[in-house]
Amino acid sequence: MTSKYLDTNSKIPFYFSVDFEDFYYDTNRRLGNPYPSFKLAAVKESYEIINRYSDQFFAGRRMTFFVTAVLARKAPDLIQKIFNDGHEIACHYNYHDSVDNETAETLCENLDIAIDILHSITGERPVGFRAPNFAISADNTFAYEELAKRFKYDSSYKTSEHKSQIFKNGEFLFGDNSLKEFFVYGMPYAFGKINIRTGGTFLRLCPISLTIKAMKQAYNKQHAPLLYLHPFDILTEKEFWITWKDLKFMNIKPRAIFWLRQNQWSNLGNKTVETKIEQICKIFEHQGPMREHLVE
Repeated sequence: MTSKYLDTNSKIPFYFSVDFEDFYYDTNRRLGNPYPSFKLAAVKESYEIINRYSDQFFAGRRMTFFVTAVLARKAPDLIQKIFNDGHEIACHYNYHDSVDNETAETLCENLDIAIDILHSITGERPVGFRAPNFAISADNTFAYEELAKRFKYDSSYKTSEHKSQIFKNGEFLFGDNSLKEFFVYGMPYAFGKINIRTGGTFLRLCPISLTIKAMKQAYNKQHAPLLYLHPFDILTEKEFWITWKDLKFMNIKPRAIFWLRQNQWSNLGNKTVETKIEQICKIFEHQGPMREHLVE
């Protein structure tokens, strides 16, 4: 794998990206809240922190933000600012829904809605896509066919295999359309019961040695190591916390279970993230926005 950014210091190339979404809104909606609201102040705060990473860790190189259209509609000025700051705006679907659960009609409709809203804000059509929660099965050929009609690359395909065992040159080919894949690598762990991915909850909760090992293993299997985060991974004061009162629409048992479990996303390990990124950058070198590296 080559890159115009890779220096002669023998660091391993990787890509840093952000799944830019509002956990508070998305989760309330998923749980069935009929009137979900946003935590835009928290989203904006997370961006200010993430934006500093460019100079703090990445030698000024910009990042890729996979943005949900629902957030873009609510905060177009913020998305415009991210774009004006030099970062890539890629697509993270319309709502934070599982692509695998969509009908063919709904999938196409929501992809086009998302593309149109991001285009209307930045003036550029997004060339990259990542499914919420990476939720496209490997055998969901129709979804990948539709992505190939609309995008130049995808970063949703989860794998633990060597790149050569999946698709030639890491591309999906559908007639006249091709789709480059930035694979989401998962390192088999605990006798194969868990696949350690390099970002999000895994980064926060796992020892940094496991994340580094997984990134090195991905590279050895000819994948571009990916480090991904969400706004809720960054903030440390439970800014996206969903209160007991917020969950009043739920029955008591699921309400209690979720209220406790959300510590996994809004609290545990958040304060370790920046230190871990710093340690990663001693070994790996961020390559800039994914759109700039569609040809290897």
